Amino acid sequence: MSIDSVILMGPMATQAFWLWLTFGILLLGVETILGTQWLLWAAVSAGLVAVMCLTALPFGFVFQALTFAVLSIGMAVLTPKLIKIEGSAEDVNDPHIRMVGKQAEVLSGFEFVAGGERTGRVMFDGVEWPAVWSDDPSIQLERCDRVLVDKIYEGRMFVKHVA
Repeated sequence: MSIDSVILMGPMATQAFWLWLTFGILLLGVETILGTQWLLWAAVSAGLVAVMCLTALPFGFVFQALTFAVLSIGMAVLTPKLIKIEGSAEDVNDPHIRMVGKQAEVLSGFEFVAGGERTGRVMFDGVEWPAVWSDDPSIQLERCDRVLVDKIYEGRMFVKHVA
């Protein structure tokens, strides 16, 4: 038995297509249940190998398996670049990100209310905002004082002392 016959032996053409397509669909089903994003690439690779089996090229099982392995590993390595993985990165679509770290002007309030919060009103970029003091409670704020925007949450601006 020559090396060529070993490389070329195995399921080919339509039979191999259905084997690889079924394998890819099974992987896709498992990926849907697990949601890992890693099996997605193996399922895509199995689908590509299935399509390649329909060509007139003499793809034996060894070449099919090798192609599947190279595609799966290659796509898995590229996953961080192709799919955004959740992390600590800020949401670029959040319109309030640009406000954090900027200064606002105190309009009124910042007295203690029920629950221990000091609430008031501030002006930022020509817009009046409800605000919560999130810094040292002993600091007294007067009208026209400058405060620093710490975060914006649930329609309220959390502010602190300008250092």
